[in-house]
Order: sequence, then structure tokens, then C-alpha cells
Amino acid sequence: MSFASKQLPTPCITYPTQPTLPHDVAAMHERLSQKTKEPQAELATALIQTAAAELIDTFFADLLNKLVATDETEHSYREARAVVRDINEKLTHYLGWASSFFSNDRIRPAVAHYHSMLYMLPEADGLRGHIAFSCSNDLAQRIDAMLPALHNGQAENAHDAIEALIEVIDAAMHALLITPKKLMKFNFVVDKTLSGVISLTQTVAFRSLRKLAPHVPAEHQPILAAHLQRVVSLEAVAQVA
Repeated sequence: MSFASKQLPTPCITYPTQPTLPHDVAAMHERLSQKTKEPQAELATALIQTAAAELIDTFFADLLNKLVATDETEHSYREARAVVRDINEKLTHYLGWASSFFSNDRIRPAVAHYHSMLYMLPEADGLRGHIAFSCSNDLAQRIDAMLPALHNGQAENAHDAIEALIEVIDAAMHALLITPKKLMKFNFVVDKTLSGVISLTQTVAFRSLRKLAPHVPAEHQPILAAHLQRVVSLEAVAQVA
């Protein structure tokens, strides 16, 4: 099945990926499906590190960069951005460390999983590769309900939007990091190490976002709204309402 012929899951979390990624993943998926003897560990490491970096950039860095650009004097914005950079460095390091355990048989189901999340979607300049995976109807509906007030800067506060974003990020981490890790079936030591790194990443990132919430004024709420609207496809909400 080509990327273009796959039906996008709805509701879903989706975002554009690097232009070369769909082709690279499809080619690696094909080689692994044909049981190639050529080691794919280096390519698989690059894939997983790219997926992790895009996760951090898409769900954290992009939002924080926009908030900092709006108010460079707000310490909580700059502090959260520094935390995100540290998280990215740690994830990149430990995913690289795990690559020495990447046999072709181990990475085959993980690459197939990444392949299943890739879609070619139309944009202004043509088709572009996107990563997409389903999210709960409840989360999509709650985000849809809060968007109008956020866009108008009329939400009571930013807490509900931040909590919704945390749920979105949690779903993304499961799809892009936790599920592939499980599929690779590492030994106890490797699995425990990676699980610890991912858990620490979640704890630090979510705590940082929750600390941020009280410092987002009404005039910055539209930035949160645009961020949620950009990564969560709400098209299915009307269908399930």
C-alpha cells in the first residue's frame, strides 16, 4: 500500500516530517521485509533519533519558541525552553547507546510500526510526508471545545489547555518511543534503561509545562490554541458528536 492510498485515522495527532523520511522508512521497511542480511542498525538509529527529535521540536520547542518570541522577558518561557534542549540531548544520547543492540530481526517490527504512521498529505506546494496516529475521541472533543475561548484569549486560564497538550504529548511518546521500544524486545537491562530515560523525560517535560501554565496571560492563549490545532486533527469530532 502506498502512503497516498492510506486513510488517515480520525481523530488523530499529525504533523509534517522531514521530506526524505517517508522514502527512507519505506525503503528500509522493504529491505527488512525481504529479510536482508545487510545490517540496518545505523539507518534505524537515525530513524528513531529523528523521530524523537521531531517529537521534541513539534510538541515542545515550536510552542516555547513562539512564546519566547512574544515575551523574551518571561523567565518561565526561557526556563522551559532550556529544559527541552536538555531532554533532546539525553534522548539522542541514549537512543544512540541502544543502537548497538539493533539487530535486523529486532528492529523489523519497529520499522514496520513507523512505516504504518507515515502518510502523504496535500499541502499548498504539493504532497508532504506526515506522521499520524490516532488519539481518543474524548481528547479531540475536549480540545475542540476549548479552542474558541483560547483563540479569543477568553479562557479562564491556560491550565486546561496545558493539560490537554500533556495528553497529546503522552500519546505521541507512546506512539513514537514506547511502542517501538516494546516491539524491539530488548533484554532487561536495556529495556529498563530506556524505560527510565523515557519516564524521566515525561516527568521533567510535563512538570515544566505545568509550571508554565500560570504564567501564560490571556493575550498568549491564541498561541496555545494554534499549537493544539496544528497537531490535532479534529475532523472526526463532528462525526462522533
